[in-house]
Amino acid sequence: MTLTERISGLLSTLCNGIPERENCIQLGFLAVIMNEPVLIYGRSGSGKTMFVDRLGSVFKESHVLKMGRRQHTFPNRLNTFDLIIFQDFNPQDEEAKENVQIALSDRETAAFIITTDQRTEVVLSRAEITDRITLCVMLPDSLSPGGLCQLLQNLKVLEGVNMPTDFAISKEELKEWNKEIKNIKLSTDTLKLIAYLADLCEKKDIYIPIRKWISLSNIIKAIAFFNGRKETVLTDTLFLGNSIWNKNGYNNIIAEHFLNIVKSIVLADIPDVLNPEIDANEIYENVKYLKNSSNNLYETKVFNNEPCLTYRINIKEEQVYLYVPLRYVETDKDFNPFNELKKVETRVICNFHGSSSCAISIDSGVKAIGLRSSLSRTNSSTPPKFEYFATMPSYILKENDPEIAAQKNKKLEEYKTLVRIQKDKQTKNLIALREKYQFNKRYRKDLFCNLDLFDTLQEELRTIFDNNNAIVNKLKETLDLF
Repeated sequence: MTLTERISGLLSTLCNGIPERENCIQLGFLAVIMNEPVLIYGRSGSGKTMFVDRLGSVFKESHVLKMGRRQHTFPNRLNTFDLIIFQDFNPQDEEAKENVQIALSDRETAAFIITTDQRTEVVLSRAEITDRITLCVMLPDSLSPGGLCQLLQNLKVLEGVNMPTDFAISKEELKEWNKEIKNIKLSTDTLKLIAYLADLCEKKDIYIPIRKWISLSNIIKAIAFFNGRKETVLTDTLFLGNSIWNKNGYNNIIAEHFLNIVKSIVLADIPDVLNPEIDANEIYENVKYLKNSSNNLYETKVFNNEPCLTYRINIKEEQVYLYVPLRYVETDKDFNPFNELKKVETRVICNFHGSSSCAISIDSGVKAIGLRSSLSRTNSSTPPKFEYFATMPSYILKENDPEIAAQKNKKLEEYKTLVRIQKDKQTKNLIALREKYQFNKRYRKDLFCNLDLFDTLQEELRTIFDNNNAIVNKLKETLDLF
């Protein structure tokens, strides 16, 4: 039996019969194994006592010190204990608070657990131990209906855990493991993620002591070690996206940014897949327009820094000028023209419907007040209702103008070159994305893998792939136009 198989069996035993708590138990196990102080928060009845009892069962012949709410007798020598537990800790109890501080200072190699039903930031602050707890594990308040039914069907399992002798950990093994774990190498991706998180914490005024970063990096190493690796991988860091950061505010900020940080590292060598350089749909429409439109030369004037056709309409006995960009002529898009103030006139919608005549629709609300009125519908709770108003012709200076034809042919050649380059580039990106997705899949069955975050990351990669695949298909469709 390999070490990975052994730890897998141990974790299965710890989690047996307790649905929807697996991730919490795994984090608690890692903290205990690495002798890192851990606080377990949960409302009354959430399973905190069962949680710590099971964690205590991982050791062979372990010597455990349990301090309860009413127990104040505190031993002088703590180095004889393998695990120190403060159950239902209340920081307002001065004696209990003093004992916790003593234990954290004098415990040497003993694992350390606090359980409480009070908010983590309150407990840590009042007990003055905020910077001395490595992980805060937060038990869910309740179970899903399916989880509850699973629990009720396995009540006997809750009565206790008999850890198989082959799985239980001796003191000698633990000591040797800790030596080996320290020799595990932190990968470049792991260091990048820690650096990005540290930068985020600095920007958001989240104080994380250096000692805690060291402790967290050792837990990352432990995950790699128990999975049989000599170097960490990015998925070993996913537990950092959990609510482990002492304060709900910190947890929320880090959770908000964590997935994007991971994604940026995964896609570091193909960054443009997140922000494609081109709009494939727009290019397709432009090429389609250049191929199918006439070579007519229209009468225009430069308005708002581009050539526009000018239309004059009468509303409420007022003459109003509308300026329509030449790029929309002979297209079939709805668009808003410019008004006399060089602003986009949202109360008017135009469409050439593939011809040289402009169909104009206006917001029915302006019929009684005119377009020049300062009254606006922006604060109206009802959406505007547009009604057809008129169709205005465009004045053609010259049909089939050779200069216009030459300009369009030149533009088409430029588009053809651009589309070919981008299709090849985006196709390579797709191949790279597929390889990353397939490469990541191998880590899903790893011990301690945060499945929720892992699956979300993979789904994000799949979505990015689908989006870029749509771009490639549109570019192929554009090439077919030539």
